[in-house]
Amino acid sequence: MEPENINMPPVFYLIYSSVESKVFDADMIKTLINQSREFNKQNNITGILLYVKGQQITKSKGRFMQLLEGDERIVRKLYKKIMNDTRHESVVLLQIGKYDQCIFSDWSMGFEDSDDETFQSISGHFNLNDIIEYCNKSAPSDAPLQFLRSFYNEV
Repeated sequence: MEPENINMPPVFYLIYSSVESKVFDADMIKTLINQSREFNKQNNITGILLYVKGQQITKSKGRFMQLLEGDERIVRKLYKKIMNDTRHESVVLLQIGKYDQCIFSDWSMGFEDSDDETFQSISGHFNLNDIIEYCNKSAPSDAPLQFLRSFYNEV
């Protein structure tokens, strides 16, 4: 019997970062999550989206870092769509490449630790410490995961 992934093509991945064009509230996050999950499910895209919320008081804007994995043509098309999405600004491509299998098989979204129960109640919320622990266990020297660690360490 042959191993399952012997004939599997490499998985394309793309990592970008961006800044929200205005401070997101819980409804905007829910809309973004729902739209993203639906598109990704229909297009067999997996990955992770990390979000650090902005602060209205200091007028600082939130930041995103996303790793997308899947068919190269579809992922690149999605990235172009994100670059033109008015909810994002300062979109920067950080890395592209290929690896043997998907690292993140479920669409997820991480938030910086917050006492704001509104954000914690959104489906998909998890503690960023958990994802860093996952990264350390999964592939401690894997370049895509290093980007996620560096984003987390800047929080």
